[in-house]
Amino acid sequence: MSTWSRSASATTRAGWPKPVANKTMERRAHMTKPLRVGIISAQWGAMGHLPAWRLIPDVEVTAMCTSRQETAEAAVAQHGIARPFWDFEAMCADPDIDIIDVGSSPILRESMVAAAIRAGKHVVNNMPFATSGEAADRLAALQQNAGVVGGAASSLAGLPHLALMKEMIDAGEIGEVFQIDTAFQLSFFLEIMPGFPYLWFGKAGLGVSVTRNHGSHILHALRYLNGPITSVVARMETQLKTWNVPGEGPRAAETDDTCHALLGFANGAMGSMRTSWTAADSPGFTLDVFGSKGRLKLDALLYPSISTAKLYASTGPISMVPTGSEVVVPDRLLSVAGRRVEPSAADMMNGGQTLSLARVFESVVAEIRGTGQAMPNFGRAAEIQRLIDALYASHASRGWIDV
Repeated sequence: MSTWSRSASATTRAGWPKPVANKTMERRAHMTKPLRVGIISAQWGAMGHLPAWRLIPDVEVTAMCTSRQETAEAAVAQHGIARPFWDFEAMCADPDIDIIDVGSSPILRESMVAAAIRAGKHVVNNMPFATSGEAADRLAALQQNAGVVGGAASSLAGLPHLALMKEMIDAGEIGEVFQIDTAFQLSFFLEIMPGFPYLWFGKAGLGVSVTRNHGSHILHALRYLNGPITSVVARMETQLKTWNVPGEGPRAAETDDTCHALLGFANGAMGSMRTSWTAADSPGFTLDVFGSKGRLKLDALLYPSISTAKLYASTGPISMVPTGSEVVVPDRLLSVAGRRVEPSAADMMNGGQTLSLARVFESVVAEIRGTGQAMPNFGRAAEIQRLIDALYASHASRGWIDV
């Protein structure tokens, strides 16, 4: 039983509601009725996910859950949400919620996602998806067997610029893909700011690290662009051994803060991945794709977003000097429900990821309504989690791992 106390706004139930037997009838019902979302998390769930859900028509965030009554009530009051919960099981069992958006640490989320699925809810799970490949496979199997929709909240996978890169690669504009180089470098923990809410990222055993967090997003992007990754070799290090926490002093860092990896793709392409959250000057994100006929390069300061990302393409005659020029992302990829989304000052609270997350959530809604497919789904997220496991296995064995 959860240690979280029960919400006064929810009805106590014995056991789990049985999944709806006729999923076709359920999907038809979802075609017309508004979908109601409950978010577990008043941190990233409120900063990152809430504004993204609010961009999607006929979807309403009606509930938010935290671990304590006072924080739950404060969160819904702050964000204009109707119902507070402080027991995730009560939220999952509530018949007036259709989708559970699961935040919190990965070590807690498996039980939360499982509770939502068993209650017949559609689920969005955060990144990192799970604490292990085995745990991810359990969630994916549970979701498939229940017949509900499952989506993974990889904001990088929803970036409009990445979708345009995929279209150009599939159209053959750069020919056969030979190599893909990626780097995601930030300086989050070089200097800890007062009140920083993610100090737990440095604690071992919670399912987080730069490899698990940033690495998951990178691997989702690479898998989307160029297909399955079949072999890896990697090294991880905790290069900044101690964090200087304001008001507390030195704290030992227990998770890796830097990862370098080489990747082999099923189609023969070679890849590389470098990521760190102790990289001075926070150079941001770079994704470079080299083909037999051209090159695509995505650059972004800090987090890739519609306000920071730039896409460059070189698709003309092969030259001995760089010839790439910026590619304009079309409005159809910068839109949610046909309405273009512009960058806003509020987006700075979540790294500018509102549109990217909204595109992911919109795909989940489309699958619920029977008009599309969740991207990425639980199956893809489990695949990526197995790759994360392989990176760690490679580090331990100091050799290549076939996936």
